[in-house]
Parts: sequence; structure tokens; C-alpha cells
Amino acid sequence: MSTASVKLAVIIVSYCNADDVDRCLKSLARSDWDHFEVFICENGGETAYGRLLAALVGSDRTLQRISDASDTLDQPQKRLVSVAKCRFQNRANVVRVGLATENLGYGGGVNAWLEPLLGVPDWGSVLVLNPDTEVDSRSLSELIAKSAEGFGMVGGSLVFDNSPDKVINYGLHWSRVTGRVVAVGRNAPAGSAPSAEDLGRIDAVSGACVLVTRAFVEDVGLMAEDYFLYMEDLDWGRRRGKHRIGFASKAVVRHIGGTTIGSAVALEKRSHLSIYLSARNGILYARRFAGWRWICHFGVGLLFAARYMLKGSLSAGRVAFVGLLDGAKGKTGRPDAAPGPQQLG
Repeated sequence: MSTASVKLAVIIVSYCNADDVDRCLKSLARSDWDHFEVFICENGGETAYGRLLAALVGSDRTLQRISDASDTLDQPQKRLVSVAKCRFQNRANVVRVGLATENLGYGGGVNAWLEPLLGVPDWGSVLVLNPDTEVDSRSLSELIAKSAEGFGMVGGSLVFDNSPDKVINYGLHWSRVTGRVVAVGRNAPAGSAPSAEDLGRIDAVSGACVLVTRAFVEDVGLMAEDYFLYMEDLDWGRRRGKHRIGFASKAVVRHIGGTTIGSAVALEKRSHLSIYLSARNGILYARRFAGWRWICHFGVGLLFAARYMLKGSLSAGRVAFVGLLDGAKGKTGRPDAAPGPQQLG
């Protein structure tokens, strides 16, 4: 199949961040790639869904509503109670905005669209994008071109929004010894390509911007949902089997990061939800892929919990400790609440 005939499905999971989604869509509207449709899953409930549509759809907005709803994807799906069919104002690409039955988490939000897409034959790849990303006009075509070289999972130059000359990561590496996740290529010059050594270390492409082929999805399966947030991208990469990871250095994608749940890089700025899920899911992942070594990962996690306390945040250290315990107990899915002042919901 030539790249010119590849139809791309772009999936975006939103949680009460309409402005981010609008910015992302505006960047997609400037793409030099014509063959794509966008599928948005709003996880924040009916009120958030209404606000999202109000922000996106209208004569002076990014999208316009389409009355034709003849496609099966235009109808409510198993986990989407409502679907609004739209198109860009300045191009014919369809954008579908769906309301999730509940907060499905990141993997669940992706799968809410990816699962019904498996029943539709006319797409060749899917691009998962965080809502707080902005793609360069060449990004889609560069990602597609790289996948055509025989790569099942492809990443691009994910760069800092406030420092677009620096790479956030080429991909993710998971240490089997410590359980820590390393951002391969952090702060490398934007547009640079990873060395063969760096590329060999990459276990998965960041879920903020990852393209996978249809063959990848059919062989590997959907995203894991039991993490709720964090580690589902590494899980996908870990299960990739025969499918190789590629990197499209000219596919530049700006990423703000942490706009939904406060997953900031700086420890003192991280939300309790982010701290809890990072700790819990690191253990869940280790139990799945590291065998008995997950106990060592638990020990390393305790050191990180102590680090919060040494920095004066007793509540954050406590949240991290509870997350580690819940991971050891095998707790999965959406957390009900975390210790401390912030609720996990």
C-alpha cells in the first residue's frame, strides 16, 4: 500500500480541557496530510461535553456540524453515549466528538474509539495524541512515511512547548532493575535523530504522540485500561512482539504536559493524583513484566516517597506510599480517592 492511500485515524482523549483540544485541532487543520479523520473522547461527563462542543463548533469556531450521520461511527458506540459529527471549517476532514459513558481513563478513552474502528476497513494507522499537543504541518505525513518503512509503532520529535528547541524524549525506556522510566534523549536538539544505541533502548513511544499501524493493533490488541493513567504506553510497547519501533525526527510535536491532572516534571508541582498513579502503576507494571523483581522496584519506590518527605511534602510522600501499597495489592482501574487534600476523580 502506498503512503498516499493510507487513511489515518487520530484519537484524542479529553478531560475538561476544551482549550487544549481546540489548539490541537487547529494544528491538525494545518496538516499537509489529507487522509485523516479525528475521533475525540470526552471523559469529563455531560457538562464537560457540552462545553467542549461549545468551544469547538460554530461559525466562528474550528469545526462546523454535519447533519449527515450515515456512517456506523456516527452513532453512539458501546462506551460512547453520544457522538457529534463535525468537520473542519477550512477542510473536509471529519471530526467526531464522543461522550464517554463514564471517566474511562486514558487507555479506556482511546479504546472507546479504537475498538469500533477495528470493525471499519478503510484506515491503515491510528495516531494517539494528548489534547495538550500541537503537531507541525508535516508531522502526520512524516509519521506515516516512517511506518511505511515497516515500523509498527512510530514516534516523532516530542518537544517542550516552552522550549521547542529541546526534545522531551525520543521514547521511553523501562529499567528492569529499578523499575524507573527513563525519557530517552531528554533535552536533545529538536529534529535530531536518536543514535542506534538510543533507538535500541526504547521500549515504547510516549502515549502523548504515538502512531501504530492497523496490523499492530490487530496483532497486539487494544491499550491496557487497568492502569487508568500512566504506563499504558509502556505496556503497549512491551507487548509489541514482532513489530518494530521507528522514529520520525521531522515530525515535530509540541507538548505542554500535565494540563489535565497536574503531572508536572517538577516534584513540588505534581498533583496527588499524578503521584499516586505513578507509584501504583509502576508496581502493577513490574508485577506484570518483571517477575519477582517487583519487590526491588517497591524498595526503589519507597526511596522516592521518602524524597517527597525530605522536600517538605509529607502528604505527597504519604500518597506515594499508599500508591505503592495498592500496587502491591494489585489494585487497578480508577482510584476512588487518595490520602491528602486532593481527591482522585
